[in-house]
Amino acid sequence: MAVLTDHAAHLAARYGLNDRVALVSGASGTIGAACARDLARSGARILAGYHRNEAAARKLTDEIAAEGGTCVPVGVDLSTPTGPDRLARRALDEFGRIDICVAVAGVRSRRPVVATGAEELAHLTAANFHSAVSLAKACLRPMMRARFGRIIVFGSTAGSNGLSGHSAYAGTKAALHAWASSAAGEVGGRDITINAVAPGAVRDDDMDFHSEAERDLVLRFIGAGRFGEPEEIASVVSFLAAPAASYVNGATVPVHGGARF
Repeated sequence: MAVLTDHAAHLAARYGLNDRVALVSGASGTIGAACARDLARSGARILAGYHRNEAAARKLTDEIAAEGGTCVPVGVDLSTPTGPDRLARRALDEFGRIDICVAVAGVRSRRPVVATGAEELAHLTAANFHSAVSLAKACLRPMMRARFGRIIVFGSTAGSNGLSGHSAYAGTKAALHAWASSAAGEVGGRDITINAVAPGAVRDDDMDFHSEAERDLVLRFIGAGRFGEPEEIASVVSFLAAPAASYVNGATVPVHGGARF
């Protein structure tokens, strides 16, 4: 019995997030909600940022509360200049601290490179790159004072390998990978880690983004032979947020089931 007790204590110390505060952007989306739920199950209190889908954010809040957790939904447009600071300030007002920042929010666009105009490129850059970096910066200030923090930004396998027809989207994700690798070297000495998660093809509410024929083709190039589940991405995020991942810093972690593209 003592061995089991010691084992449980070991797991809690290495992978538990009790008393930690996690700010999750894009929490009304499939993957963002999965991240929020998994972090809450690990013991973290959640500040769930969303843009327009208040109903989904409220549903997430109720689900976490039903399991005994804490989740506060906050609506904000992170692509605006003041949005990231407002979201971080709300987390500090609610909980007095920010220990974990998970920047999931972003948009996808499918358009040939020659048809991608300046306005669309600016929109993608603001929504995918500037919003995540600005949110991370807003969270870094209290983390640096506390000398502890975990920042996880969401890149994509498209940002590592490219994706035909999605050049602008892939470019914004590649920028996030490079930013995480660079910024990690500036704050690692304060027990702050900055990493990127790069999901591959994941089952979510936007599966109609590609045709059925395209989905079948994609599956042929995934070693696992299936699409990933949002919960499988969330489990990697929770690990990166945990004490056990304290020496994982500046990495881009691919979660793609052995995809060969």
